[in-house]
Amino acid sequence: MNYVQLLIDKEIASAGLNDQEALEIINDNWIQEARSHAILYILRTGQEFRFSIQTVYTSVIYLNRFLTTRTITNGLYWAMRLLSVACLSLASKMDENRETVPALSEYPVINYNFNTSFIQRMEILLLNVLGWNMSCVTPFAFIKYFVSRFCRENSRKHSTRIKTVQIIMSVLGDVRLMSHRPSVIAAAAALLAVNEDLTREEVENEIYVLHLNGFLEIDNVWYCYYKLLELN
Repeated sequence: MNYVQLLIDKEIASAGLNDQEALEIINDNWIQEARSHAILYILRTGQEFRFSIQTVYTSVIYLNRFLTTRTITNGLYWAMRLLSVACLSLASKMDENRETVPALSEYPVINYNFNTSFIQRMEILLLNVLGWNMSCVTPFAFIKYFVSRFCRENSRKHSTRIKTVQIIMSVLGDVRLMSHRPSVIAAAAALLAVNEDLTREEVENEIYVLHLNGFLEIDNVWYCYYKLLELN
């Protein structure tokens, strides 16, 4: 429990996107389209390199944070692809075993002539834009705790953890959902993995018994639960 509280304190201190920043991405058709292509690239390349889901999710966090700070001119798909490579490369250096991280020259950049130094310059730009704050708390850090509290059947806990991971990965395309704190997303995903027919009152009761000092706002958990149900 102390570990969970420490994680919540850390995620609050390093807050992600706010609602206004998320809306700015949603309201820009070009950025929305380009972001979707970038996420698809990150997912496919992450799978090709057998990166962890943590690495993939962190890459999208970097992508979102960059897009709320810098503008990429409409139609510059090469710039978005370059950014995608930089996000995935830096995330892998944070989360993967350094001995197995691929060289920049190994990243697939079909139709684009990116050399290693070009990618490195984008990495530096990304680091500067993010203020060199590359450490991220993700929903995966909370899965074991929430599943253990919400799933009362020991025989179901393993399958529920797997389903919770799958549900969490479904938020990547929805920047509004990703703007919620990782603990909120994880709690909502675990509740959904356990039961897809919860009422708002039942969600509130499940959160209340956790005794997390009000850090999990019921309105946010319910919103995420409902939106995740729509996505899944």
